[in-house]
Amino acid sequence: MAPSSDVGLLVTGFAGIVIVVLLITTPLKVHPFLALVIGALGIGLVAGEAPLAVVKSVTTGAGGTLGQTGLILVLGTVLGTVLAESGAIGRLATVLTRGRSLRTIPWMVSLLALIVALPLFFEVALAVLLPLLFSIAREVETSLLDSAGRDAKGRRTSPYLLVGVPALGTVASVHALVPPHPGPTAAATAVHADVGTVIAYGLPIAVITMVVSGQFLAGPIARRMFPVPPPRLVEQFALKAADDRTPPGITLSVVPVVLPLVLVVGQSVVTVRGWHGSWAAVLGFVGQPVVALLIAVLLAVVGLGRARGVHGQRLKGQVDDSIAAIAPILLIIGGGGALSGVMVDSGIGKAIAHLTHGLGISPLILAWVIAALIRLSVGSATVAIITASGIVAPIMADSPGLHPALVVLALGCGSIIFPHINNAASWQVKESFGMSLRDMFQSFTVIETTVSVLGLGCVLAASALI
Repeated sequence: MAPSSDVGLLVTGFAGIVIVVLLITTPLKVHPFLALVIGALGIGLVAGEAPLAVVKSVTTGAGGTLGQTGLILVLGTVLGTVLAESGAIGRLATVLTRGRSLRTIPWMVSLLALIVALPLFFEVALAVLLPLLFSIAREVETSLLDSAGRDAKGRRTSPYLLVGVPALGTVASVHALVPPHPGPTAAATAVHADVGTVIAYGLPIAVITMVVSGQFLAGPIARRMFPVPPPRLVEQFALKAADDRTPPGITLSVVPVVLPLVLVVGQSVVTVRGWHGSWAAVLGFVGQPVVALLIAVLLAVVGLGRARGVHGQRLKGQVDDSIAAIAPILLIIGGGGALSGVMVDSGIGKAIAHLTHGLGISPLILAWVIAALIRLSVGSATVAIITASGIVAPIMADSPGLHPALVVLALGCGSIIFPHINNAASWQVKESFGMSLRDMFQSFTVIETTVSVLGLGCVLAASALI
């Protein structure tokens, strides 16, 4: 018998999400995409939807989400691949860190990580950054620390964490708050937020969180623990970072990253201001995220690829590999869209809105809490924000004064709370830096939790001002 009350629908939705979490986390280890689709079908049927209507909700939800986000994610991945393989990222690292002091190097690393992280997913950005971070750390170790690893004030300092913490704080901030990363991009689609507006609000908040989580925590963490990365990994990355080909120019390295952001934000300004005319129409076209990223990819391929000999069959192979690597993410996004579609069509989303409306809880805090709970359960930030956005989307109807872009940012902040052993990125960080499990909790977990909580505070402050 289908539940007829808001409470019954809420219990149905909660039970369905619990089943999804159990399928993902128990020894069954079902792929998140399959778990999300199974959960969506089960929730729809128990909520009382007709079987064919449930199937339609699943397919429409998955297709609608992937249709708007899939191309953005693929183009962003291709752009990141060209930037990495052409040596543009290595060039930026050299320019930003040459001749710096212990005080300024963490700031330069944050700037480098910001540029690298904008077009790349967390795990990919970290993989690209590691060779550069380890090379910078070795330079710090030999040039700026004494033989005992102490700085000028006699404090023992880990060179790997001195550069690693700012990078991790920056990548985490961008991953949670700035499209074209999959979480905020998919959430923007779910709550009908303008991507350019999300970038315009998310980037300043990301800068605040990356400064606090990276710069302010770098020194204390680097002077508290002293992990030693695997020597073979350090040597391998040092060789990878050393490239004897002529490096690309700094302008050519930066423009493909900055250009799509400028175009997308420009398009949003045109829309908000209500400007008209031929130039506004052109900017409205090239500022669409798909078109802006395509322009950046073409510029990178023609400019960077040819200048560095990365073209033809070699480039095709690299692009094929990068697209194949994000296929699981695209599937998860589709599964999240399916669950979102069922949540909306079955009335569960409206039931949540009705039940929370009288509690006086800010929808932004509610969005953060829902995303945080899912994150703690399943580990994946992408799964957390996409699943939570489907639950939160119907609440928007009862909060007409709430800015959709801020909801996206609240979801993004909640989705990175307290990474632990069920989070793949935690293990990537732990093994790459040679940390113990305790060190990982006292560094990476603290960094991302700082971004999550501080980011929510910034979102609430922005909501009071807008």
